[in-house]
Amino acid sequence: MKKTAFLLLALLLVIPALSNAASVTSRYDVTFGGFVKYDLGYSTQNTHADPATAFRGSSSDRAVMADEYGNTFATGGETRFNFLVKGPDLWGARTSAFIEGDFRGVTTGNQYGGFQLRHAFMKMNWQSAELMIGQNWQQWGMPYYVSAIGANDFAQYLKGIRTPQIAYRFFIGKEFNAMLGVTSATDWSDGTRQYNDGYARSNWPGLQGEIAYWTDRCGKIGPHTMKLALGGYYGKDEELTDPITDVTKSDRVNAWVTAFRYSIPIIPEKQGNKAMAVLLNGNFFIGQNVAGNNWMSPGNPSPSNGAYLRPGRDAAAPTLFGLYAQASWWLTDTLSLNGMYGYLKYNYSEWARTNSAPARDRVNMMQAYAANLLWDANQAVRFGIQWMTMFTGFNGKGQGAGTGAGFADGNGQVDQYRFAAWYFF
Repeated sequence: MKKTAFLLLALLLVIPALSNAASVTSRYDVTFGGFVKYDLGYSTQNTHADPATAFRGSSSDRAVMADEYGNTFATGGETRFNFLVKGPDLWGARTSAFIEGDFRGVTTGNQYGGFQLRHAFMKMNWQSAELMIGQNWQQWGMPYYVSAIGANDFAQYLKGIRTPQIAYRFFIGKEFNAMLGVTSATDWSDGTRQYNDGYARSNWPGLQGEIAYWTDRCGKIGPHTMKLALGGYYGKDEELTDPITDVTKSDRVNAWVTAFRYSIPIIPEKQGNKAMAVLLNGNFFIGQNVAGNNWMSPGNPSPSNGAYLRPGRDAAAPTLFGLYAQASWWLTDTLSLNGMYGYLKYNYSEWARTNSAPARDRVNMMQAYAANLLWDANQAVRFGIQWMTMFTGFNGKGQGAGTGAGFADGNGQVDQYRFAAWYFF
């Protein structure tokens, strides 16, 4: 009898808990999605899955360990999931929110396997305007379609970053639109960012804008129509000129990027079938002082170079220019062949290139080529194979991690071969 009473009491305690657990649902329309991704590859230098630059090459006077050996890599860290929320209308606009994360961990310090935030933004959509608030892809300059397999492939060529921002895009008729907004002036994810660098010390927020022309007059390939846009970013960098003896002294340097991006269906799809369709897309960009948001990707050494101090203790920043170009050819409705090219060049003065070992170790030029095949086996499964080669030129000769009494080469090259499989859900 005591056992029966005890069981009844336990059930009475558990039932409310189960009832509450079952009621943990959203009040709105929530869609869960994402994909599982597996990568397997080989690099001709001793890198990981996402090299930001090539290491210096070995010379006759010095052997660089990373250049002497290649390595294989395998990871599931690019697996991601997301939530799309559709809520009630507000002020005549449809409202929605989007949250996404993956397990690359590079923005949190956890490295691969650690969860990291990718997107967290809300939207209000009117018939002729859109307001976006939160962390999302930059709203200007980045190519409309990048088919590279690796998450960090071609990030050095203004492939795009995710940044906290407010962006308002308004549509003028069916084909023209313009965007204005503010965005974080500094990288949101690093431990010293948001408060302790020159971009955050500045009184200026980051400003962004774009004017664009979108049309389906030339046909389409899947979601890709003809798009042309000119946009840019502007901010300020408050550099301390004497941080050791007098922190009250500083010099302000402009940080800016201007970019033109395009997407052109050369041969559009026919009756919804992409077989033999050809798409050309990419960007051209110029700017200076891009380290604040790591517009050209983080890394060590970093492809995103910022300001430096001249001998007179005034701050300056190198200008840069570059491009990304991609041609995509659909052999069938589900199989595409893609060719990609990227170029980045910094214009340093002779003194800025050679005045110290850290100066000589800065990236001066980058160039990359890649080709891949992507096959959508069905709606859920995709396979891809890719070859990519990356060249890095430095400001001068340096040592690199290795052995030998002399200097390593002033350039480096890495080839990478990659296989990937996705399962979309």
